[in-house]
Amino acid sequence: MKKRVRLTEEELESIIAERLKEAEKQYALDHERDLLTRQADIRALQSQINPHFLYNALESIRGQAIADHCPEIALMTQTLAKFFRYSISTKGDVVTVADELENVANYMLIQQYRFGSRFRYRVQVDEPREMVERATLPKLTLQPLVENAIVHGFSDMTEGGELLIHVSLLSGNVRILVRDNGCGIGEEMMDALSSALADLEEKEENANRHVGISNVDRRLKLCFGPEYGLEIESDPGLGTTVRVLIPLKEGSAP
Repeated sequence: MKKRVRLTEEELESIIAERLKEAEKQYALDHERDLLTRQADIRALQSQINPHFLYNALESIRGQAIADHCPEIALMTQTLAKFFRYSISTKGDVVTVADELENVANYMLIQQYRFGSRFRYRVQVDEPREMVERATLPKLTLQPLVENAIVHGFSDMTEGGELLIHVSLLSGNVRILVRDNGCGIGEEMMDALSSALADLEEKEENANRHVGISNVDRRLKLCFGPEYGLEIESDPGLGTTVRVLIPLKEGSAP
């Protein structure tokens, strides 16, 4: 026969208070997840001003470019259509690492067409490649990081830019490095970014120059847990490295 344990009034109050605190914390996380989802839906709707019209128009331009023997224009139009389709598609918020890398490749093709030889881009995926590329993460995790490298890291460079994405296994997780040799991040901005990444309640406006970084970090933490997300290292004049850590297991993005 089990012996019943009598709790004092103070112990009962402590247990109740702790459970209420945990319930409030979970409610806050669920509420924020819902808000992020709604915000993403609104942005997607704003972007989808008759997307079929956009796709059809781009396909018409591509067809005409092929007819006029302009392969570069045809390729660029096709790439732009793929990039838009991926970005504004509402079919699933969780994608594979392979999907993200393909979208970044399309984005980089567009940017390199615009900037020419201003920078070079390279992807390195370590073995076991298939396992690593099947890992899942929230859609549009990598593109904002690459965009920041181009817009801010290479802003004062006319040539010699190098951008590397390195994907590897690390202690049962997947680590993705986005590394550039650009101008780096100044001390004041680095403090703002570090604060935004360290404080779960920090608003993205504190790092608004590097649009999307704190939001990407928050989505990863909501998806996988506080031990995952972004880390940033930067040396002014030498470049910046953003580390993305995700689990090998599947997740569900907010």
